[in-house]
Amino acid sequence: MKKLITVLTIALLTLSSNLAYSEDAEPEKMEADKAYVMSLLTQCKEYAIEDEVTQSDMTKYLLTCINEELELGDYKLITALPKD
Repeated sequence: MKKLITVLTIALLTLSSNLAYSEDAEPEKMEADKAYVMSLLTQCKEYAIEDEVTQSDMTKYLLTCINEELELGDYKLITALPKD
């Protein structure tokens, strides 16, 4: 019985340490260069014209569009549109 408890304890510790390590192993995302974000803004504005986005939905559309591209590039997301 002691062997079984010892084996289960070791197995539990091994699993929990692997889970803790995997959570810490995710690398910090880099902030995108301002010129790159501005190019995404220009690109997303063109998409907005094609998609006939209304002015009232424009900010939300552009922010979502830029963040989707940043996420694909593994960059940090933005919370506000960059200034021209």
